[in-house]
Amino acid sequence: MITERAMLAAVHISIWTAVKHDRKVSRDVADQHGAHQSAGRYNKQLLRGADKLDELRTLAGQIRQHFYKITLPWSDEGFRLLPSNFYFDLMERMREFEAGFEQGVDSFLAVYPQYIDQVRPELNGLFREEDYPSVEKLRTKFGVKLEILPIPSGADFRVQMSAEEQARVSREIDANVRLSLARGTEDLWKRLREVVSRMVDRLNEPESRFHGSLVTNVFDLVEILPRLNVQGDEDLNRFAEQVKQRLCNYSAQDLKKHDLLRVTTAADAANIVAQMDGLLQDREAPQPEPTPSVENILDHMSAYMGAAA
Repeated sequence: MITERAMLAAVHISIWTAVKHDRKVSRDVADQHGAHQSAGRYNKQLLRGADKLDELRTLAGQIRQHFYKITLPWSDEGFRLLPSNFYFDLMERMREFEAGFEQGVDSFLAVYPQYIDQVRPELNGLFREEDYPSVEKLRTKFGVKLEILPIPSGADFRVQMSAEEQARVSREIDANVRLSLARGTEDLWKRLREVVSRMVDRLNEPESRFHGSLVTNVFDLVEILPRLNVQGDEDLNRFAEQVKQRLCNYSAQDLKKHDLLRVTTAADAANIVAQMDGLLQDREAPQPEPTPSVENILDHMSAYMGAAA
């Protein structure tokens, strides 16, 4: 069951924006131009050159990037599908991220008063002391939290209602779960096709400057893809293995130095993309109704004649 192979996860990250809506200036500008007060708003950048705050924003981006890498789309509420075999890896990595984030917050707050003094002359008449929270209050505006929930199941639905209505809602829950799982598998196909297509594009430009990530990005994806493939799509695993065997044997430096190697690898990559496109098009095409066998027809006739008798 999918409830035993995966779970739902969400990462919540909060960071002080250091932006303040100045209502007075917004009103003054509107009055100056004879405009309605809702015509625009003036937002002040409360800090400039706050390197420690920028570092926290960068770390937040790294956390989200890692989280998206090992999860699949699920819902619009921020939850994503986390395969069970990534749970302990994610928990360990999140502990490291949270420790680094807390340390970054401490470093920022230690120099926060200096940042205020630095921006005071730049804002000049726009400077307001009350725009800046105290260190204690500001600390509460930062945080990293990982939330884990089980995948909903129609079998677990228990509410006081008629059996018919309960069965209907249960079917809807299970159908939504299947739809979300299919969306996750589609996302994996899209990821795989994108990295291979990017390799084709870059290798087909003789003068292009590509980095080591051209190959490592492909390798990293095909290494984790089977673990993300919670629906067990055999074609997806097969293509991932094919990509690994045919496109990950040489470094980007090797491909750059050897023209023949680059051309043949580009051709292999293009061939894999074409095969993937063909397979996905076949999957999307409507399937014809199966032709009943002679045995099925005879069984159906026997059952009909028996009922008529």
